[in-house]
Amino acid sequence: MLRRSFLRICSSKQAAATAAAKPSFAEQYASTGSNVKGSNLRGRAKTSLQVSLSARKPGALLDLLTPFREAGINVNNISNRTLSLESSAKYLTIYLDVDAHISDDRMKKVIPFLESNFPSATVIGSWQTPWYPTEAAHLDLLDQTTLAAGEDLMDDPENPHPGFHDEEYKKRRKEIAEVARSYKHGQKIAHMNYTKQETEAWTAVWDVLTPLFPSHACKQYNCMLPLFAENAGFCRTELPQLQTVSDYLEATTGFIVRPVAGLLSSRDFFNAFAFRVFYSTQYIRHHSQPLYTPEPDLVHEIVGHVPMLANPDFADFCQMIGFASIGASDAVIEELGRVYWYSVEFGLCKQPGGIRAYGAGLLSSAGELQYCLSGKAELLPWDPFVAAKKDFPITKYQPTYFVAEDFKDAQVKLQKWMDAQDRPFNLTYQPYTKKILTFDKSAASLLEDRPLFN
Repeated sequence: MLRRSFLRICSSKQAAATAAAKPSFAEQYASTGSNVKGSNLRGRAKTSLQVSLSARKPGALLDLLTPFREAGINVNNISNRTLSLESSAKYLTIYLDVDAHISDDRMKKVIPFLESNFPSATVIGSWQTPWYPTEAAHLDLLDQTTLAAGEDLMDDPENPHPGFHDEEYKKRRKEIAEVARSYKHGQKIAHMNYTKQETEAWTAVWDVLTPLFPSHACKQYNCMLPLFAENAGFCRTELPQLQTVSDYLEATTGFIVRPVAGLLSSRDFFNAFAFRVFYSTQYIRHHSQPLYTPEPDLVHEIVGHVPMLANPDFADFCQMIGFASIGASDAVIEELGRVYWYSVEFGLCKQPGGIRAYGAGLLSSAGELQYCLSGKAELLPWDPFVAAKKDFPITKYQPTYFVAEDFKDAQVKLQKWMDAQDRPFNLTYQPYTKKILTFDKSAASLLEDRPLFN
């Protein structure tokens, strides 16, 4: 039985690498952080409050705002519950949004003051939102010098790298990683002259995988694969060039390919999906074991992921995962990693001829592609609420797979999961400019806000 690839995303507890060393495979997979660097890239803090004050006292609102001014806390939104002109209510409900978290020392002084001097003061919610990109050009800020599995191969005893002791292969990986590090958004991806050994490795995998696709891959994949052969250089005797692949992919669904030097944290990888950007390596597995790789390589990216990204419904699904990651907490990113794993990497779907595979981890592994449909694994209906809580093994075949009715249904269920997450802002995507705009949810909107008759 063929061993499957060791893939990109792992959802488990966050592990931080020291600044002096690059993270291990496990640390990079588990990380919910970001490799985006910049001294001016700061997240945002926000607290929403509901305060009652006298409805008839002149200057009552000024009394409410004064402690925030004295503490140096910006109040960015104020609203009130509407009262009728005939109302005899003694108190008026005010909603406030301020630029500080409740853990802030300034807020620790302001909140007790409000509780002591106003009839009612309630914290509706408080959030610390990490910095997030709002356009694809911001992906240039990713620091690729600290990514695992690029030029520096690791001799992991549990997952030994076939190329670890091959100095020529390691030198080649370093050359390819350097090309990815120098890439900037909007540039043409450098042409890669692949060696005879690299081409032989590609051919060996192609010859094992492609005979399985008609009977094991979903119809959407089988529809797109020949189109990439016709338009993007997919063939058994030559490795595709990322720029050619990206050009054709963009013409189908607007997704583009961006080269990357190594493994990404799940946050950085998902953030790119929001702008229809797919990170891809340009290196290929070691020629001595063409049917095994301990990390994602060109086979996994191009054969596994890219044809599915040319399907409009699946592309929309992936972009939704990107939207869910924007400004998300570490806890949400961890759950989103599991949602991604059980869908984009290892998802199955119902088809007229039976259940078929659409996940890239399956479509790039002949062994697991056969295993997943063998009847030996547990199959569950696609449910992101369940998938988000379900841990998974990385170095062996999955014991459980989720089966989607279709990609539209998968989107509907994913949207319900996204709507259930606690995020203090709304997000809109501008398809013509390919930029994201975010708007704070006001304190009032976080509660059921309708006029009360008093």
